[in-house]
Amino acid sequence: MKDKTSFDLDRRDVEALVKNSKHPMDVRGVMQALKLPKKFRGTVKHILKDLSRKGTINKTRKKFANELPQKTITGKIDLRNDFGFLIQPDGEDIFIGRYSAEDLLPGDVIEVWPKKSRSGGIEGELKMIVKRTEAPVMCRVRIQGESVYAVLPFKANPVIKLIDPPEKLGEGDLILVKIVDSMPALTGKVTAHIYDKSDIKLYLDFILARNEIRRVYPEPALAEAGRMALDTEKIAGRLDLRNETIFTIDPLDAKDFDDAVSLSKQGEAYKLGVHIADVTHYMKEGSELDKEAYMRGTSVYLPGSVIPMLPEKLSNDLCSLRGGVDRMTFSILMDIDVAGNITSYEIKESVINSKKRLTYEEVDDILAGKADAGVPEPVRESILLMNYLRGILKRKLSEGGSIDFTLGEPVFIYNGDGTIKDIVRKGSTDSHKLIEYFMVSANVCAADFIEKNSKQAGIYRVHEKPFMKDIEEFNRYMRGMGTDIKLNGSTGGDFQRVLDEIRGMEKSELIEKKLLRAMKLARYSEKNLGHFGLGLAHYSHFTSPIRRYADVLAHRLIKHFSGFEAMKSTDRAFLRDAALNISSCEERAEKAENDTFRLYCLDFLKAHLGDEMEGIISRVTKNGLVIELKKYPVEGFVNFDSMTEDTYIFDQFSQTAKGKRTKKIIKTGMDFSVIITRIDLESLKLELEP
Repeated sequence: MKDKTSFDLDRRDVEALVKNSKHPMDVRGVMQALKLPKKFRGTVKHILKDLSRKGTINKTRKKFANELPQKTITGKIDLRNDFGFLIQPDGEDIFIGRYSAEDLLPGDVIEVWPKKSRSGGIEGELKMIVKRTEAPVMCRVRIQGESVYAVLPFKANPVIKLIDPPEKLGEGDLILVKIVDSMPALTGKVTAHIYDKSDIKLYLDFILARNEIRRVYPEPALAEAGRMALDTEKIAGRLDLRNETIFTIDPLDAKDFDDAVSLSKQGEAYKLGVHIADVTHYMKEGSELDKEAYMRGTSVYLPGSVIPMLPEKLSNDLCSLRGGVDRMTFSILMDIDVAGNITSYEIKESVINSKKRLTYEEVDDILAGKADAGVPEPVRESILLMNYLRGILKRKLSEGGSIDFTLGEPVFIYNGDGTIKDIVRKGSTDSHKLIEYFMVSANVCAADFIEKNSKQAGIYRVHEKPFMKDIEEFNRYMRGMGTDIKLNGSTGGDFQRVLDEIRGMEKSELIEKKLLRAMKLARYSEKNLGHFGLGLAHYSHFTSPIRRYADVLAHRLIKHFSGFEAMKSTDRAFLRDAALNISSCEERAEKAENDTFRLYCLDFLKAHLGDEMEGIISRVTKNGLVIELKKYPVEGFVNFDSMTEDTYIFDQFSQTAKGKRTKKIIKTGMDFSVIITRIDLESLKLELEP
């Protein structure tokens, strides 16, 4: 037998033993077979795990064998504490248990053997780590002597040795780490560090870096944008709509104006025009600007500011449909009958001159009959006609199975000096819906055109039917609220029926939020899979190329098949990769936006530490209660340990908690008074006590 102090020789001994064994072996069995002393247990365990990760042997639970399953699945790991899910864009994600996830980092690309789990579902057994994550990893600092390490906040492994750590690092500090190397051991560099807990800008920078939000444009891209100007010579070849009554309707604080609308009536039919900034006229395929826009994927909207997908020369100037100036546009002109059917459409390169920049508030005032001397009469008449068409399109969408959520988004109300005054939910009005239905109509036409002309692949906004497990989870939630309202199926009509039943109820906002979570997330795909939420057979994104790269691709595909301008890459592989990239960019942008909004919410609530507030239980968990404050739409957590009057036991079936001594039942939807006891900006946690 070889010398047991040699790691390489031990490795070959262990590999040969497992491969030649007729039965699976655990660590103890290997040590007994090789007659190794106890001090080699860690070494043997390390060798076995390393061999299994490389796919040399198979690991099932805590045993290792030579038999390797044939089928494997590769993907990114979405790590949650000590377990995770292998992301499957076209199907249900695969559960990865604690043993397989032990040495994984969030975002690692892994290969797993799928197998049936104890619960009857599909579980992935780790075969190997294909590639370590390229995204920065949030960690805590650990200092051991002269060496500085990083570990995930929620589990001990893996340990990352830091290269050239900043001098300011202290034990337990929150940092972002970029993995540099994974062999023979994990090493990384610090890319962000919260060294001053009183500086909210550091927290913002940290959130943006963690989500890989690109904030600085490369010089070549800026140089390209700087050379651009309105090309008046190209106007002659376009449909000239500059004398038409065309205008924009946007939020008061809008950062970009990429869509304008027009409407006329011809007999009983309507002629609806949706005119979109012609970004691809300026940003050519494969240019430096295009490469940067592809990597950004979308604009990122933060409280009071925006990180645009395109430099300001395009987003706020050449491609911004400002009033009174000529702008290159890409127009969809639709004929719509009295039932809301789009009977025909044409898509044209055009030029417009917007007659007015309107806000949603101004349009609502016009619809309410309030006079506004600053609005030209043709524009006012168009708005009234548009509102009539809005009602027709709403009925048409509803008949098709569209789900009409009314839950408003939380927004900040600011003081004159820019500080936050209040946090409220802002609902949508008729003016919002008017623009929404017009944009949906244009997006339907774009998808229809792409599908008819691009037989191989396209770019679609898809929203698939919900998983049955999510429907069952919603019904459990409703049971916990003590109501018999439930989802009886998975059609759009089933969802709308629930919304109709809860409308006007005191707890309707809670239920609507939960119902929204029961649906899958919309994403981009090269395949047309329909849009469940809108009840549409085909749907794309065409109307916002200033802020969404998917719309840029839709424009290019339409121009390509219309003969306006050839597109170099129209094959399925490119469009599939592009759809995956844009979906990933959108997911990261939304995470950054949501985390930033919560950061500012919690910073605002610091002034209320120790205050008592009324709340409502939005969720009961095994550890405590999730409470939404009534005064501000912000959620916090009450741990059962802080409810000292009794010991509460969580019931999974009824989604309630019951007091052991008092038999008191706590359920979702109940009012609950709380005191704000702790705010942690690092973890974005709001801790409450009764």
